[in-house]
Amino acid sequence: SEICWIGRGDITRLVEAFPRLETLEVRGNCDLQVRPFASEALRRLRLETGGLPGRVVRNLCACDLPNLEHLDLWLGVDDYGGDTTVADLAPILSGERFPSLRHLGLEDAPRADEIAAAVADAPIAARLESLSLALGTLTDEGAEALLSGQPLTRLRRLDLHHHFLSDAMMERVRKALPGVEVNLDEQKELD
Repeated sequence: SEICWIGRGDITRLVEAFPRLETLEVRGNCDLQVRPFASEALRRLRLETGGLPGRVVRNLCACDLPNLEHLDLWLGVDDYGGDTTVADLAPILSGERFPSLRHLGLEDAPRADEIAAAVADAPIAARLESLSLALGTLTDEGAEALLSGQPLTRLRRLDLHHHFLSDAMMERVRKALPGVEVNLDEQKELD
């Protein structure tokens, strides 16, 4: 089944039913809903969608998750409800919403260059240990924004796999981030 056809409903009920839940990974976005909730136990949240609605991200940003360390959001495309904007992500990028966040994945993004530019200048970048902008449409423009923003040399890992970077930009990224594990697999051709 296509990822966007997998029905989910309100996943908040899972967190409420299992208050000591530390990891929640959800695949699918058909009728995906999240209501603002609080959890001191949740440390890892992953939403894999073909299109992540902005309302879900806004409600997620209203959650009280003081110990969330790992957040992965597959943003997806408009055709499947993926209308999340950089403005929707602003509370995450500001670093204020999730004070323990150390890994951020904003993946499967058709506007990956715009997201990369927002992350590059975001306060959250200063405390991340790993960043993933994988599976999207990242081009040299987005990679240039990353390299021109806050120093990413403090990262342990940068995952950009499945990208549209030129060979020259791939080399620049590698050279600019010595000591950082950079995944530049799955280079694609622009057409």
